[in-house]
Amino acid sequence: MLELAFLTSPGQNWFFHDLVATLRQELDALGVLSIVSDHGFPEPHPDRVYVITPPHEYVALEGPEALGDDPNVLGRTIFICAEQPSSVHFEANAELSRRAGAVFDISTPSVRQFRQRGVLAEHFQVGYANRWDHYDPECDRDIDVLFMGCHTRRRSRFLASYGRVLSRRTCHFHLSDNSVPNTGSSPSFLAKEKWSLLARSKLIINLHQADEPYFEWLRAMDAIHSGCVLLSEHSTGYSPLEPGRHFFSASPESLGLLADHLVSDEQRLAATARDAHELIRERAPLSRPVSRLVDVASRLAARPVPAKAPQRPRTRPVIRRPDSPSHATLDTDASILRRALKDTRLDILELRRDLKRIDARLSAPASALLPRVRVVTSSSAWRGSHGERVTVVTALYDHAQEVVDALDSVCRSRYRDFEIVVVDDGSTDGSGAVVKDWIRNHDDIAAMLAEHPVNRGLGAARNTAIDFARGELCFVLDADNEVYSRCLEELVARLDADPSVAFSYPMLEVFHHGDYIMSAFAWDPQWLRSHNFIDAFALIRAATLRQLGGYTLDRRLHGLEDWDLWCRIADRGGSGGHVPQVLGRYRASPSSMVSLSGVSLTTAVAALVERSPTLMARVVPPM
Repeated sequence: MLELAFLTSPGQNWFFHDLVATLRQELDALGVLSIVSDHGFPEPHPDRVYVITPPHEYVALEGPEALGDDPNVLGRTIFICAEQPSSVHFEANAELSRRAGAVFDISTPSVRQFRQRGVLAEHFQVGYANRWDHYDPECDRDIDVLFMGCHTRRRSRFLASYGRVLSRRTCHFHLSDNSVPNTGSSPSFLAKEKWSLLARSKLIINLHQADEPYFEWLRAMDAIHSGCVLLSEHSTGYSPLEPGRHFFSASPESLGLLADHLVSDEQRLAATARDAHELIRERAPLSRPVSRLVDVASRLAARPVPAKAPQRPRTRPVIRRPDSPSHATLDTDASILRRALKDTRLDILELRRDLKRIDARLSAPASALLPRVRVVTSSSAWRGSHGERVTVVTALYDHAQEVVDALDSVCRSRYRDFEIVVVDDGSTDGSGAVVKDWIRNHDDIAAMLAEHPVNRGLGAARNTAIDFARGELCFVLDADNEVYSRCLEELVARLDADPSVAFSYPMLEVFHHGDYIMSAFAWDPQWLRSHNFIDAFALIRAATLRQLGGYTLDRRLHGLEDWDLWCRIADRGGSGGHVPQVLGRYRASPSSMVSLSGVSLTTAVAALVERSPTLMARVVPPM
């Protein structure tokens, strides 16, 4: 009796393990035997045919020798592919497929690309499977707009642009990191949890990874099986689905506006979900392509039986994220110059501060002592209260043109239990006077302004603001950034939902120098070893800040104070809670703190290793 042996790798994407399990269930319904092997090719016998999905990942994980060199083995092997044309993974599959007995792909455009390369691939139309069916027309859907997919610059750019138009909706944008296979244990990857998210969502957005208009069939099947309506950018190869009846389609620039419109029309969404589910059950059952798979396997089973299976390589590639920043492991001439440039800039900055201190002391009366901090003004609401639950902490230095927008955005918050503390860190452009006027004009908002007579740096300014904070939670808002109306509400809810979490942080739209999403990923302390993936724009428990002594004043970490804080929290066993929605705007500019901090990171990494030794245990300090 025919037997299909599915070859998998222990480190393979969970996504493909799930696909194999579903195919095996369909084979079982047809009365066809199947097995799974995660230790290489099982020994050949006349009824056994091998199946690998996807071949590029199997070879990457098992090693280039994993397929062996016996043409009789691969002549009895079927490849099932699911990669986008023009991607490096597709090209790898196309090259490997020249040796396979048969090739299937889930996309008709991909099949055409295979055939143009001389590979006689067949279309494998994924469709309805009982194992995937989670459709419930009566379930409550509390998520308006969902996105699930790997992070690419293109997707990041468009999702960031939807932030403002969807800010009043409940969104969940889940971006995964595909630099290594996602086995299901990665915090940035959704395995079985995707079904609960889909069941809670009214609409799911599909954005192409690149410019290829590839219809994401597997994502479409996930959505339709869950009663979640698909909203895709314009694609090809979507038949038998019909745009406007079984899913919606628009240009990527318009998806945010269309999503905002559609979620208000619940009757239309319900009808679309119902029609799509009925279509795949009646016209696109997965049993059809699986039956064709069996036919092809039966043909391959008639081919010569190899004498033995390829031997599994003794050693296999190790694919993992780096523990250390790649730029920080070796001092080159360029890195030494960058470090010297940063040190010179910091020396000049400190010299300017010293000169201002001297000038301030000379200008003061002889009997007066120069205060380290001075309260400039406060509102009646501040003086009349004993503190609100959230203190918005803003360090201000030369942002007279932007700070009003930042403060106004806080006032538009749906969450109202907040106060504002601004510390002017020796601004030279009249920023302090701008904030003083703003507080006078917003006397009903609990707000105060303090100042450092001379500039002391970002960390010191934030620490001063924290000293004045009366709230149990501190929200760090830079003076040139903005929050959306639901930001504080969602961040507070995240902390309330999990008392063990030290801080919560949202996704941010980076603007002014190219749109993209910042703070895009879920909490993963291992990533902090190589880079900072979370902006300072976060809601932090005040007790945590005070236990850690606030932000660092170490000049080696100038501009990287937030990275150091996250590392110290992780080093002590703390964690951050991600809110996967764009809830604020981050202004990027050439004169920003990040521009200076990025000049040289070698000394910064050494400082992080010293200050967070447990977290950074495997990080190699620069030489």
